[in-house]
Amino acid sequence: MDERGSSNAGQGFGVAGFIIGIIALILSFIPCLGMYAILPGVIAIIFSAVGYSQASTANTPKGLIIAALVISIVGTSVASWQFLTIKRAATRLERFGEEFPDVFRDEFGNEIRENIRRAIEKIEDFEDFDTIPADTLDFDSEEMIEELERLEGERPDEN
Repeated sequence: MDERGSSNAGQGFGVAGFIIGIIALILSFIPCLGMYAILPGVIAIIFSAVGYSQASTANTPKGLIIAALVISIVGTSVASWQFLTIKRAATRLERFGEEFPDVFRDEFGNEIRENIRRAIEKIEDFEDFDTIPADTLDFDSEEMIEELERLEGERPDEN
């Protein structure tokens, strides 16, 4: 004879865990927002674990409860993976933001200085400023000289 009781012990927690677990699983696959599925996933795991405990004690069916537990764990795992990935990406982006000005200055600083020097030399070579080509005068020469002096003060060490 089947010794399983006809009680529904743990089934309410199992159904609640199953529904919340499905919500957590669906939310966990939404890019950038899936990390917020950790909270409902953990709640679903707790409900499913309590339901499993009650069902084991009362010797009632546990199929739905086990399914709820598995779905909840998968949803929480995907959400946790997404959270860690976004956290690592933010850290790397922050590090890139800190290093970029130095790399930009090293790569383009000498080229900018040389372009400014050439433009100033072109201007100085002309005796009659009315004959200077229009594309040479696309800048404010005083501002350019100030920028050159500022860049000279920031010149990277040349080996």
